[in-house]
Amino acid sequence: MADVSADEFKGALGSWAAGVTVVTTRHDKMVYGLTVSSFSSLSLEPRLIMVCFANSNHIVHMTQESKAFAVSILSEDQAEIANWFSRSGREPVEAYEEFTTIEWHTGSPIIAGAVAHLDCELESFITRGDHTIAVGRVVGASFDTTLKPLMYYRRGYRKLILD
Repeated sequence: MADVSADEFKGALGSWAAGVTVVTTRHDKMVYGLTVSSFSSLSLEPRLIMVCFANSNHIVHMTQESKAFAVSILSEDQAEIANWFSRSGREPVEAYEEFTTIEWHTGSPIIAGAVAHLDCELESFITRGDHTIAVGRVVGASFDTTLKPLMYYRRGYRKLILD
């Protein structure tokens, strides 16, 4: 079997255009979140989604403890927020002062002005390789049809053009 290089792997996966999500959680009066490219619906009945986190990220432990997380699907004018959450080396904080958040059922922060939001209770964790898959049971969902999503394609943010 031939080995696939990291560059080949990233290049192939970067060819998949996807919306940009920020996943957040709250635990012990601290909040933390990150930009996540591995996000997907999983099941309609029950309503489940999944997101993937690097095992070394703070969000893995915090989500295990809080048993909850939220997903914000960012709008096309929220690239700065995506960049902020993708910076490495950040630590959990008491509150986000850089942008506005709201809270719903689980208390996980939700990014205001996003195209859509999913508030989730943790259903399960599955660790494979260097990542953990978090399966969430959706307990709240909303969307705004007047906004367009921020897209990520070949390592850059893009705007969706509708015909």
